[in-house]
Amino acid sequence: MAAPEHRTGEHWEHTSEFGWTSKAYDLLEQDLLRAEVAVVDGVLTTRVWGCCPRCAGRLDDRQVPTSVGDFTGPPRSADADADELLAPVVVVDVTCGCGAVHLNAPEGTTGCGVSFRVELVADSASVPGTP
Repeated sequence: MAAPEHRTGEHWEHTSEFGWTSKAYDLLEQDLLRAEVAVVDGVLTTRVWGCCPRCAGRLDDRQVPTSVGDFTGPPRSADADADELLAPVVVVDVTCGCGAVHLNAPEGTTGCGVSFRVELVADSASVPGTP
């Protein structure tokens, strides 16, 4: 599916209404928004990139979220089904960073102002020591 046209004429609005999270999930299902979580050198990192659910601009959000959990626990279980059930979930809040200055945006601000949430399930194979 082709990405929708970036609506740079969309007025800036500081909003985090749930509808934007719902739309982000729709974009994830359409492969117009992507997300990943990984552990690199023992550091949990996330990346969300693709279309903004509000203005359709290209965003690329990278974070090192604060997480609660023990990523240094005992070795993985041999039971793949149990690993899937116990894989850590990482919640990421993303704010549009499309790089465009939208109408009525505060000075020095880019993006349309929307914030949305993505929940990522870490692949237990990529998280050392997850049960």
